[in-house]
Amino acid sequence: MHSTEIKQLRKQLKLTQQVFANQLGIPRNYLSMIETGKRTPPASLITKIREVFHLDGGILPMEAKIDFLRVRFKIDSPERVIEKVLKMDFNYFGYKSYGFNHYTETYFFSEIFVFFNPANLDMGVMIELRGQGCREYELILEEQQESWSQFFWRLYQDDLFGHGLRIDTKITRIDIALDELESLLLPNYDLYALKAKYEQGLVDTTFRNFDYKGGFLLKNKQLVNKGLSLYFGSKQSPFYMNFYQKDYELAKKEEISVEMARQKYGIINRYEVRLADEKAYLFVEYLLSTGETLEWAVKELIDTSVKVFDCNAEGVRTGYSLEWRCVIESMQELRLTVRAEKPSYDKALRWLSNYLAPTLKKIWLIDQALGKNELMERIQQAELKEKDKKEIQEITTTIRELLLQDTFEEDEKDERLTEQIIIKQEEIEQLLAHYLFD
Repeated sequence: MHSTEIKQLRKQLKLTQQVFANQLGIPRNYLSMIETGKRTPPASLITKIREVFHLDGGILPMEAKIDFLRVRFKIDSPERVIEKVLKMDFNYFGYKSYGFNHYTETYFFSEIFVFFNPANLDMGVMIELRGQGCREYELILEEQQESWSQFFWRLYQDDLFGHGLRIDTKITRIDIALDELESLLLPNYDLYALKAKYEQGLVDTTFRNFDYKGGFLLKNKQLVNKGLSLYFGSKQSPFYMNFYQKDYELAKKEEISVEMARQKYGIINRYEVRLADEKAYLFVEYLLSTGETLEWAVKELIDTSVKVFDCNAEGVRTGYSLEWRCVIESMQELRLTVRAEKPSYDKALRWLSNYLAPTLKKIWLIDQALGKNELMERIQQAELKEKDKKEIQEITTTIRELLLQDTFEEDEKDERLTEQIIIKQEEIEQLLAHYLFD
């Protein structure tokens, strides 16, 4: 801690030199000489400052993950973006003749989306990975033994698309989620305490806008706590943060108790940072230029943007909030979590279990009693739509097959893909029968 940092801390605490010096047990003029650089603060004084003003805390278990990513390339070839940037085989992607936000075509593999508008080449090609899409793409990175940082470096390679093309590349949005996991050693942070401190004037922030949302929802004649969300900045601004009770959100989404959501996911709070347009672009530029980790850069953003303080009975600030410093120091220990996930049919099975399984079991029992096999015959005779075949392909394709490979001719690929769909369709039918009736 340097002289300037000590002076900055005192001003953030809104304390006079005399009050600050009294709390440290040193003369005011000695503090003045330190702040002006005439004296170097000894290690013993630095230690005392850390103790008196709560600059150190324990470590809460936390995980960091990229939760949304949108990248635009000013190029007219979705196929080249898929193969050169994502390093995936274009032939495994589905196609839709519609998109969003003025894009008119969509190429997709499960939740990995690539958008294009051939009528407006200035829009270029856009990759969009939402939460599940990020988890699915992490399988690709894992197979290639790459990290997210290496992916970002690839975006700025001089000859990424070959032939000496200079392509304008922009990361237009990146969301990073920091999940505070349930702690058995330390109390988890209370976001209601942060809201109360803001209302008491104990939060200094670079954001001009602060909002919150909470309350209850009446469902089945019972009040359901929706959980608290705190918003720093405007949702329309390029830099925006949302701290919220993730356990309550998960409980509401899955219609389970908060205790069950905590047991299932182990998450209490989420600290979400959203960077868009120029802020997203500059953030990644800064990240690559400094050589620091993504986790460190996000921690610095939060720590710089939100300072939380404690106060005494008279309302005078006494130092950084010990509980909030615990959160910040926990972020310092973060390592980006890669929780790669394949597209799965668990969602379909949950829907089947909740809505169709009783009816199907009833028909199966009738078949057993009458010596018939109507149910399985109808399942086997059912014709799948193209989207169903595509979903089967997504679920059953191996990650290595998804990677761009030159070992097969195109005709051989198409033939093998058709055979694969037929084989996998039969496997899914067998799995379905096993799930329902065994």
